[in-house]
Amino acid sequence: MQLSDDRTQATLAINKTLSATELESLIRELATLRSQMTPEVTPAPKDSEGAGVPVMTQDNPTLAIQYPLEDAHVTVYLRSLGLGWTAWRLHPDTQRALGEFFLSRLHKGAPAKAPVRPVPFR
Repeated sequence: MQLSDDRTQATLAINKTLSATELESLIRELATLRSQMTPEVTPAPKDSEGAGVPVMTQDNPTLAIQYPLEDAHVTVYLRSLGLGWTAWRLHPDTQRALGEFFLSRLHKGAPAKAPVRPVPFR
């Protein structure tokens, strides 16, 4: 893989059969390459009116949370069936905003249900 000098194009040479593990590795390498390219990924996903870019959607992804006590950030891992695991380090302000959003969405009388497959860890 090679990125052009102006970072707008990538040259790839792939002509082999890949295992699932090898394909996951290639996807990570391609994502890293894409993060270095211009234009940047659009700041907004496709909305209900069709503006923005399409996204991959998956219901109820497996997630894991890592939160070392000495760090204010929380790392959230989401498992995509197509992309594998992605990690997101959330600033305390983002944690607060997400917490407020999710709590505002709960119905007052709704019973609390445990997540389908929780994977919290430290």
